[in-house]
Amino acid sequence: MSDAPPAATLPAPGPFLKWAGGKTGLLKQLREYFPPPGAYQRYVEPFLGGGAVFFALKPPAARLADVNADLIGTWTVVRDRVEELIEALRHHRNDRDHFNAMREQDPTALDPIAAAARFIYLNRTCYNGLYRVNRAGKFNSPFGSYKNPRICQADTLRAASTVLQNVELVVGDFEATTADLGKGDFVYFDPPYVPTSATANFTDYAETGFDHADQRRLADLFQI
Repeated sequence: MSDAPPAATLPAPGPFLKWAGGKTGLLKQLREYFPPPGAYQRYVEPFLGGGAVFFALKPPAARLADVNADLIGTWTVVRDRVEELIEALRHHRNDRDHFNAMREQDPTALDPIAAAARFIYLNRTCYNGLYRVNRAGKFNSPFGSYKNPRICQADTLRAASTVLQNVELVVGDFEATTADLGKGDFVYFDPPYVPTSATANFTDYAETGFDHADQRRLADLFQI
């Protein structure tokens, strides 16, 4: 039997992951450019990340997508199996040796619950919450310096799960995940930024990266 509290007592839904480039702090400015509620039938976000805009809008229908399969797998578990995920997260601890052991695990060899718990644990305890992978797709951020990170945010996860019911979650490139869209769809593109310098060059959210050619493809798609 679940020990989840009634939905009415949960906090407002919001991001359960830290994500470089997340828009929580810019929501007030961004809202000026969004269509009003009722002006669109479905919200579509092809570069999901932490999903701050989705949680702020709480659209009645949505497609959330990303090329990062581990990320979408984690969102799917939050949607479908949140209580099992919460229980799995409670077994993790903020310890360097434990972190390194989890980082070395192959998520494809884990069941979905364990893989999602690993993803959230690494995100909450790694350096600056920076999700980063190498060209082999292996998570390679180092252990962070947090004294008491919130590894298991049970009610935050439950609140997220409530608004994810009936939401479509898709793994795929932005072109593929927007190919069938049309009238009534509101699409929010938030890709990795164009690097401003050699030292401000972070696009390693997935092993494929996001280079100038990808930026060009996105610009061409946006103009259609």
